[in-house]
Amino acid sequence: MKLSRVLAIATISASAIMFQACNQPTDTTKVSDKVNTEEVSVQTTEVTPATTNDGSVNMPENFSIAYVNTDSLMTQYKFYQDASDDIKTYETKIQKKYEYKARKLKEDYDKYIEQAKAGMLTLKQQQDTEASLQKQQQTLMQMEQSLGQQSAVQRQAISTAVTDTILSFLNGYRAEKNYTLILNYGSMSGLLSADKRLDITDDVVKRLNAKYDFDKRQQ
Repeated sequence: MKLSRVLAIATISASAIMFQACNQPTDTTKVSDKVNTEEVSVQTTEVTPATTNDGSVNMPENFSIAYVNTDSLMTQYKFYQDASDDIKTYETKIQKKYEYKARKLKEDYDKYIEQAKAGMLTLKQQQDTEASLQKQQQTLMQMEQSLGQQSAVQRQAISTAVTDTILSFLNGYRAEKNYTLILNYGSMSGLLSADKRLDITDDVVKRLNAKYDFDKRQQ
């Protein structure tokens, strides 16, 4: 591989690198959608209204519905906020690690060019240096891919943990409050309009945060 190509790749990587996972903002929509889909799925399997002969549906007695505004929930839930901060800290750390390696490669390349132009290197030394630079460049590319994958795994783990925690809490909350359904009301949900009196978001956030604070103190 030509050393000019090594420099070009190293320079482009060092100046333009932003991991794919880092470019993606914390995905509240996916978590919200998952809360909506899974919660409704759970509830509808429990409630099976009987159909009359004329095709109408007999709703169960004391049928009650509430909703959670997941957009608001995610901005107030401490677990989600702390998890988001953790992933940002992690991504900043691996970004700096990569950038350090990229700068080191460019510095080594610049030093090699300077020595070569000054006639300070034998042919053997030039060949050995070029081989070393190419190896560094290959290692850097592998590192970029690996760190990006690690970041994506971390984000998925956090998303799953937050979603599972919310769903588990809402299942218990629904049973406690005798709700038939708890729906998701957010910017990307299928619920277009709802009576504000059915909004249980504030109480859910308050109790989720209280549980999170308690669990943290037990650690």
